[in-house]
Amino acid sequence: MKTLSILSIVLLLSSAVQAQQDDRVMAQDAINYVGEFAMVCGVIASAKYLKDSKGGPTYLNFDKPHPDQDFTAIIFAKNRKNFKLAPETLTGYKACVYGKVKAYKGKAQIELVVDDQLSLRPPK
Repeated sequence: MKTLSILSIVLLLSSAVQAQQDDRVMAQDAINYVGEFAMVCGVIASAKYLKDSKGGPTYLNFDKPHPDQDFTAIIFAKNRKNFKLAPETLTGYKACVYGKVKAYKGKAQIELVVDDQLSLRPPK
């Protein structure tokens, strides 16, 4: 059942990402899209894996390092296995993430569950 749920999410996100590629939102504008599905893009300015914290989150902070980031993509420990690259190694990458934008402590964020939600371009 769990595999079916993940597969459903992957299929939904894959088609949604294709449809949204022309509707990219810059990280600093993501807060204006809370409650909507959006593709948010920027540069990962800092990345940190807090494996000893509740849920083992990895934070990908866009455009400015924490605590001044414009936007954060969050990956919980239970979903790390779904990503090809260790998320905490992505500092400097240009990235776009797709998902439902939520607000947390006044900042926009998207939870990443599968690798297809993340599109990367390595730093030069």
